Amino acid sequence: MATRRLILLVGAVLLVAGVIALLVPVSTSDGNGGSIGCGNAVSEDLSAARAANDKNVIANVPILNQIVQHPDFVAQCQSAVSSRRAWSIPLTVIGVLVAGGSLVVGGRSGVKT
Repeated sequence: MATRRLILLVGAVLLVAGVIALLVPVSTSDGNGGSIGCGNAVSEDLSAARAANDKNVIANVPILNQIVQHPDFVAQCQSAVSSRRAWSIPLTVIGVLVAGGSLVVGGRSGVKT
């Protein structure tokens, strides 16, 4: 009985951690010590990243004999949200499976005849 409760607790912790990770805001650095909000793993919001890209329109003009990198904030936000989804969704699913499995398997009685 104690093992079933421990497994249920582990599954619940994994589930809660996964849901929190899905809902916590994702951001990326703007290169000036600030950050650009990207939404969260559930709903991506790229409006701030697009605005930051539009602000750098003058900086995107090529200069002869110089190589200047211009960050693509939309791509950085998409990458950050994608990497958050890559580990938080499986964590949530594993939590549901472990917690649900402990309830189903632990509910059986071991009556022998």
